[in-house]
Amino acid sequence: MKPVRMFSIFAAGAVALFLTGATSCEEVLNNPDAYFDNEIDQTPSYVISLHDIIKYRRGDMMEKEVDAFAGGTVCVNKNSYLHSRDIMKIGMVQRKSDPEFFDLIITLTERGQRIWSALSVNMRAKGSAGELAFIIDGMYYRSFKPELITDNETMVVTIEGPFDPATANGLVKNAERNYKIFNK
Repeated sequence: MKPVRMFSIFAAGAVALFLTGATSCEEVLNNPDAYFDNEIDQTPSYVISLHDIIKYRRGDMMEKEVDAFAGGTVCVNKNSYLHSRDIMKIGMVQRKSDPEFFDLIITLTERGQRIWSALSVNMRAKGSAGELAFIIDGMYYRSFKPELITDNETMVVTIEGPFDPATANGLVKNAERNYKIFNK
């Protein structure tokens, strides 16, 4: 008698547990966009950071080797100048010289705008060595020279590509989400 009663209690508990799970699964299946819009998954993706490129290594504490998408490694300063937390939105525009690739239109926060403004002046002073590493999810994607900002009101800057369509779309799709995640 005791084993039958314990089995009944266990079976009732299992049915209740499965029904609860089925209800939440049904909600997700009925409206998957709402599931993703509610940001249940708080894992950022296509996280951008801009770093100084180190041509000649001097010390291990402030420098690190990062893998490159094209193979090999690049040495960068560990501390990023700009990060996804400073990028509110990203748009993409086809390159005139090569319509299969894109340039990025970046909308910065006020903090990001100040950093970009200082970076653009400092990188111009470095001449040909004044390039930044564009890092996506911890991997080196490419180098670029930051566009010079001429006034304090400019919050939108362009990063000239080429950015391939898959990468550009991923950056555009995840920029606002990453901004929300990093600025909670």
